[in-house]
Amino acid sequence: MKKILIASTALVAAGMITAGSASASEKIKLNLGGYSKWWVVGAWQDDSFEAATNTGTAGQGNANSVDVKGDNEIWFSGSTKLDNGLEVGINIELEAGGNTDSAGGGDQIDKSYVYVAGGFGKVIVGTESNGTVLMHTMAPDAAGNTGADGILTGGLAIARPSNVTAKVTTEIDTDAEADKITYVAPSFYGFTVGGSYVPNTAEDNQNVFNGTTTQTGSAANEIYGVAAMYAGTIVGVGVKASAGWVNYDVAQSTDRSNEYAFGTQLSYAGFTLGGSYRMVRENASGGVNSVANGNNASGDTWDIGLMYETGPWAVGAFYLNSTSNGVIATQGEDEFTVYQVSGKYNMGAGVDLLATIGHAEYDDELAKASNADANHNEGWAVMTGLSLQF
Repeated sequence: MKKILIASTALVAAGMITAGSASASEKIKLNLGGYSKWWVVGAWQDDSFEAATNTGTAGQGNANSVDVKGDNEIWFSGSTKLDNGLEVGINIELEAGGNTDSAGGGDQIDKSYVYVAGGFGKVIVGTESNGTVLMHTMAPDAAGNTGADGILTGGLAIARPSNVTAKVTTEIDTDAEADKITYVAPSFYGFTVGGSYVPNTAEDNQNVFNGTTTQTGSAANEIYGVAAMYAGTIVGVGVKASAGWVNYDVAQSTDRSNEYAFGTQLSYAGFTLGGSYRMVRENASGGVNSVANGNNASGDTWDIGLMYETGPWAVGAFYLNSTSNGVIATQGEDEFTVYQVSGKYNMGAGVDLLATIGHAEYDDELAKASNADANHNEGWAVMTGLSLQF
């Protein structure tokens, strides 16, 4: 895969050199975009987690069951077309506050990349999601309240016990936004393919974890992956489908680990039915991360959802289940489950009123064996929010 991507990049570079003058008529001008999403959330969970810290450790005293959660980004983007027909562009995404960004509310640059596009497809260089994530199809949700940034799926309402290692999304987001090269081919009758190569995830301080909760987990020295996607209409039914594969090193093993993801959506007469699946197979062969003693992140995650949309309204139901082998020496299985119903009402261009009610439950392998409260938590959450896109 590495050789393929390097060869593709070399071909693009050669095309740029031989295509004639590449001077643009004017410099790139950046445009503003982005979104602001805020939720008012009420959550009720096990007593031992009512005063939990943001690391998922049970605390003391009484906790307020109502909170405000935000997710905000400002996008700076622009492009220009060169005299040889190539499009060159840039995109920078600024985390603009709220409780759901990866820094816990601190402003930071989330993604920053440049791209070159033409008849050959598109080459992206920088901190963008990998190709399998860009093409991945997940179960629908009316409020878009799923994945790593979802209030329940992301562990932002019901506290996640620190020992539970189950994944929160079917996207293969293991490398996060580490520096990488991604290629996306032109669409052909609805089909497209692509791939990414990450030469060193440590350059962006994004490590592939082996099930530990610290940044000292086993970093992948390199990652590569490929993906395929179809979007079109078959006998009047809208069809979206995707498949992805990612391969990476685990520090304590000479073997390589694999992740696979698949997703499908079918749409007809306002209804959308869809689901997706992610399989993680970490091939650590010795030490504390040995598959033999169960201390690894191998597991399975799947979701399913049904949504109905008519006019400005959308409603839907969503379910996610995730399991992993866990982090303790005793062979076992961690589990994370979410089910929720959501709604959306479009109040005007780029302005949506959102609502979700749902339940989340975490089970650590020790909790299943001994009913230990510190390793089990579950609860309900009710929330309403406002989403602005600009």
